[in-house]
Amino acid sequence: MKLITTTIGSYPRPRWFREYLRKVEGLQKEGEEAEVDKEVYKKAVAEVIENQNKAKIELLTDGQLIWQDFLAYLATKIPGFEMDGLTRYFDNNVYYRMPIVKEKVSRSKPIILEEFSIAREIEKEKNIKAVLSCFTLAKLSINKFYKNEEEFIFDLAKVMHEEAKELAKKTKYIQLSEPSLLYASKEELEMVKQAVEIITSNVDAKFFLVTYFESAEKIFPEVLDFKIDVLGLDFVEGYEKNLSLLKEYGIDKALQIGILDGRNTKMENVEEVKSKLKEILDIASPKEVYVSPNTGLEFLPWIKAYEKLEVLGKVVE
Repeated sequence: MKLITTTIGSYPRPRWFREYLRKVEGLQKEGEEAEVDKEVYKKAVAEVIENQNKAKIELLTDGQLIWQDFLAYLATKIPGFEMDGLTRYFDNNVYYRMPIVKEKVSRSKPIILEEFSIAREIEKEKNIKAVLSCFTLAKLSINKFYKNEEEFIFDLAKVMHEEAKELAKKTKYIQLSEPSLLYASKEELEMVKQAVEIITSNVDAKFFLVTYFESAEKIFPEVLDFKIDVLGLDFVEGYEKNLSLLKEYGIDKALQIGILDGRNTKMENVEEVKSKLKEILDIASPKEVYVSPNTGLEFLPWIKAYEKLEVLGKVVE
C-alpha cells in the first residue's frame, strides 16, 4: 500500500508577502486601484512549493496565499456575490468577509484557474492539487436571491463544474473542501450528493472530498455513496469516532488521513504518529492512502507549518 503525503490547501504566507499584501489592501482602502503583482505572487508561491518539496510532500498545493477570506474567497471571483462585514470562521479566532448572494451565480471568467496556472508554471514535475468548495461556500454565505437553498447550491455546483473542467487541463487532482458537510442534515446530504455529481460529471480528474474540524459521524454511511475518488477525514479532532466509523462501515474509496494538528503549534512525535497511522490502516485497509495535516496550515507560523510537514514526511518515509 503506497502512502502519499499531501496538504489540505492553505499555507502560511511568507512574512515579506504578508507585509506586501497589507500595502496593497491599504491602497485599496484609500480608493486606489491595486492588484497583487503577478511576479510578486509567483515568488511567494515558489517559496511555499519549495517548502513542501523540502519536506518530501508528494501531492502539493499552491498555498492559497491570496485567499484572504478562507474558502469564502471563492465568492469574490463569482458574479452574483457581494462581500459584507467580518464574521468568525468556524470556531477559529480568525474572521472572513461574509458573502451575500444578490443575483444568480455564474462563471463569466475563471475563478482560481489563473492563480493555479502560476503554481503549475513553477512546479512542472510534481502533482499539484486544486481546491474548490460548494456546500461550505454556500453555508458561509447569506442567500438574498434564491427561493431555497437547493437552487442556490445546484447553481453553485454548476459554476464549480465549469471551473473543474478547466482546472482538469492543468491537473488531475481536484479537492472539494467541505468542513460544513460535517454539520449537514440528512436532507442536505442528499442535496450535496447531487451537487457533487454535477461538479464531477465528465471531468477527467481525481476528486477529493475533504472534511475537517470535527468527526464524520453525521455523514456516515451516506458519504460513501458520493461520486468522489478520495474521502478526507480529520483524525486529530475526530480520531476515535472516525476510527469507529471505518470499523463499522469500511471504505471502498481512497482515504485521506488528516493526522497532524494544523491548528496547534505543538509538534507531534514521529513514532506516536506512526502508531496512530498503523491503527487506522489496520482497520480501514483502503485501496490508496493520502496522509496530511487535518486542516490547512494557515493557522500556524511559517516555521511551525514547515516543521509539521517535515514530521509528515518522516512518518511516511
